[in-house]
Amino acid sequence: MSNFTSLKENWFSDGWIDYELKKYTLLAYLKHVDEFFQDTKVYPFLSDLITHYNNLVLYKTKKQDFENRLKKEIRGIDLKKMKIYFEKNEISSKALDEVLKIIQFAKKEIKKSINQGEEIYDHLSSKMSFDTVGLIPFYNKEGYIIISRDNDSISRVYEYSYSIIQHENDIFYNLKTKKIALEYNNITTSPTSIKLSLIKHFKNLPNPATYQLHSYLNVSLEHSIIPIAKRWLLKEIATAA
Repeated sequence: MSNFTSLKENWFSDGWIDYELKKYTLLAYLKHVDEFFQDTKVYPFLSDLITHYNNLVLYKTKKQDFENRLKKEIRGIDLKKMKIYFEKNEISSKALDEVLKIIQFAKKEIKKSINQGEEIYDHLSSKMSFDTVGLIPFYNKEGYIIISRDNDSISRVYEYSYSIIQHENDIFYNLKTKKIALEYNNITTSPTSIKLSLIKHFKNLPNPATYQLHSYLNVSLEHSIIPIAKRWLLKEIATAA
């Protein structure tokens, strides 16, 4: 399974409000998630699940406001500002009860899936090693990460760039990665020799911060290894800053 199918942000209150219909919609989505997890793939569904769960928690914490305002159509949710945006919409008390019932059911089911995804994430992380290649320079906001897997003859190299984005009172940490064209044979090269090759080919980083992640499991690069590597790298850079 390769396609990523998410739920709409306000799926539980959008369109026709019917408990059985919304339950069917959610369970179909969670079945899709489970198939993904069974393939030992954690992203993007794990983060998607957490977003949906946080949306439901937001409604729970804003319960009084929610009950007063649900008589308007939900236009959007801003988790950062903890705000819910509405448009006028007539809704019966029965429909309101249906939405609250849907939210209660969804929170429980989504939490189960989150726990499943986190277990897989923890298992995969325990089967990976993360290390530096040589000394890390003072400037580590740009550099490389070398990714390899057991039973895989090729090491892949990704260039990364780290930035901090401030929006109003919020601070966001951003890490972008880009796969470079060069690939290296694991038998004839070491992480140190790969770093020297990168310095030779790319003059813009004469003393690059270089990290290595090795997975002892031959799982998906796109859906498991690279997202975990990015999370580790983000934490490493932020800690050193």
